Amino acid sequence: MDYSISTHCLHSTPLDAALETLAPHTGHVEIMDDGPHFLTDAALLLSYSYKYSIHAPSRGVNLASVLEPIRRAAVEVIHDTLSIAAEVDAPVVIHPGYIAWEYERELAGKNLRASLAQIRSDAAEFGVTYFIENMGNWGYFYLQTPADIELLDGALFCLDVGHANECGTLKEFLEVPFSHVHLHDNDGKHDSHSAIGEGNIDFDKVMTKVRENNVSHPVIEVETLEGALQSLNVLREGGYS
Repeated sequence: MDYSISTHCLHSTPLDAALETLAPHTGHVEIMDDGPHFLTDAALLLSYSYKYSIHAPSRGVNLASVLEPIRRAAVEVIHDTLSIAAEVDAPVVIHPGYIAWEYERELAGKNLRASLAQIRSDAAEFGVTYFIENMGNWGYFYLQTPADIELLDGALFCLDVGHANECGTLKEFLEVPFSHVHLHDNDGKHDSHSAIGEGNIDFDKVMTKVRENNVSHPVIEVETLEGALQSLNVLREGGYS
């Protein structure tokens, strides 16, 4: 099993320097396409021999917004990400959005489905695979529990094990078929993106499900480079390679 490392661990570093730093450790990288690593074109990525996945912009994007101009703009951001991903043959990870007020949940869910329908069409046009990721315990985000899976209307699922652990739903989410995975640890209370082995997640159970779901390049999405490399060693030494 080959592991990917997310540029999340070097997100304060310019992307070109981050890619140089990761080169000795992995041939697979997930670009945290936000902030300093926001992509406007594929030129830099094409200058390396990595196999990529791309985590679409998320901090300022809300696919479930009840404000139609904002929802349409969010879909446009994802469209641009899919366009770049097509150039480097990369799948894309997408956050499902959130509601501002609990009484807007039904409308926001309807809008999320509308956004995902457009994304489905755009992804087919570009020939890009995409996954929708479960969220941590952050206010009114969707996909904190498997009950929201139905909102995805059949879209492929990315399991973030740290988010699920923070929400107390990891056991339930491990029973949901997933096609992509983010690996990091925490204490079940905070989304710390800690190195594997520094929290309370049972990675024997997690990696058994990763294998059952035939996820070929699990993504190590840890806060620091030291923690990412520590996690890589733990996974390899634990017989998960």
